Amino acid sequence: MRRPAAELKYILLITAVFAALLLFPVYSSLFVNNSSAAGGLGQASRITVECYEPGAGPTAQDFILVNQFNKTVALSQLWETPTLLTFAYTYCPDVCPIINLVLNATRPKLPGVIIAEITLDPERDTPQRLYAYSVGNKYNWTFLTGPREVLEKVWRSYGVIIERRGDYIAHNVLFIVIHRGNILGVIKGLPPPEDLAKNVERILRRCR
Repeated sequence: MRRPAAELKYILLITAVFAALLLFPVYSSLFVNNSSAAGGLGQASRITVECYEPGAGPTAQDFILVNQFNKTVALSQLWETPTLLTFAYTYCPDVCPIINLVLNATRPKLPGVIIAEITLDPERDTPQRLYAYSVGNKYNWTFLTGPREVLEKVWRSYGVIIERRGDYIAHNVLFIVIHRGNILGVIKGLPPPEDLAKNVERILRRCR
């Protein structure tokens, strides 16, 4: 008996997540000293959620980047609508594909929330590459790139930790909820889609 397409997608997602979790110990040494504070890869299976009271959260920093359609985008243009911001790169062989699978399954659960993904690999993640990657995988959200000097400021501003080994980039996993220039909360680690959606909704309600 043939399985429904939705069930097959779910099985594939779960299989991919378990495969990624098996790889996480390889990277644990990279962030052993700061993983609990920064959500490093060594702690990617441990999820922490920070939610800020109204007026207590940090201000989101605005930057001008370029999307997969080669159009200039200011982050402030996005966050007039609630925005879920994360970081990855398209040539990543392990964790980033799982981030994107989770985002793809989470997106329908968060109507009215914009998803934006900022690259960690600006030299290779050109607008053309991001367009081909998003279309090829049917990822219907905003991918952003830009000059390295600008992106390095973005990464520092939003707490991204990177260690590069050749073409491989180890990094912490963050999902940042922003609205109208304010960071409402941060999810550190890689939860499954339902948990990610629930945590984003809790943050938008200020964790009630």
